[in-house]
Amino acid sequence: MESSKSVCSDGITRDISAALIRNLTLAHAAWTETVTCQKGQPYLLQSHLQKVPLYKTTACLSICKSTVNTIVADFISTHISGSKDLDISDFLCQHLPLYTNETVVYLPNDHIVLNWEVEESGSQIDDFFVGLGLDATEKDSQSLVDYISSDRKPYFKHRHEAIGSDELFYVFIKTVNKAGLSNIATLGPILIDQTPPRYKYIPRVSVVLDTIVFAWESDTFYDDEQTAQIDQLVFQFGRLSFVYIKYCMNIFEPNI
Repeated sequence: MESSKSVCSDGITRDISAALIRNLTLAHAAWTETVTCQKGQPYLLQSHLQKVPLYKTTACLSICKSTVNTIVADFISTHISGSKDLDISDFLCQHLPLYTNETVVYLPNDHIVLNWEVEESGSQIDDFFVGLGLDATEKDSQSLVDYISSDRKPYFKHRHEAIGSDELFYVFIKTVNKAGLSNIATLGPILIDQTPPRYKYIPRVSVVLDTIVFAWESDTFYDDEQTAQIDQLVFQFGRLSFVYIKYCMNIFEPNI
């Protein structure tokens, strides 16, 4: 009897790296614009949860020396075309607050709509899981909604009516590849803010020669649910008086 011929396989690939979440978006979310540093690169974190590269000016580099890298800057999308010039970068790094893990993300309702992309260099994605918790430490087991499979789809929609407008919560997105390796992206704290800003009184408007003058105190406009300061007021002139209070934390850009 002749011995059988040996057969070689194509080889076995050892996967030692987990897939990473990239370009994460949360529909209708907003936060206070801040600056941060990630791997030596300063960024402006825009109000709609995008990051914009800033020039490495002296002021911006000082941020990189004094802050710890934040993971959130890794998985939110980068808006390259919105990059700021040298003078504006320097101004923003000097005047905007630094991002911290306590920076609140605001939602107008309890509809949670997430979209993301994935970066993986080894085996294919096995599935995605999304959970909701009341604390950033609940990565393994969540107190609100335990991990739910997205059926391998890079998006997730959920309405959780049990979350109150005074409760901070976190979203956990877990990626698992075919090798069984996992990675978790954490977004939060998140606050559902369902009420518009209020005002103590309507600012008085006067006309001085050819100039329209109006003023208010720092606490004239307020929001009971929002912990951050109202950063922008938008005015409209017409036949009917109209004031629109914008509270999604946009900041002005200097006229440089």
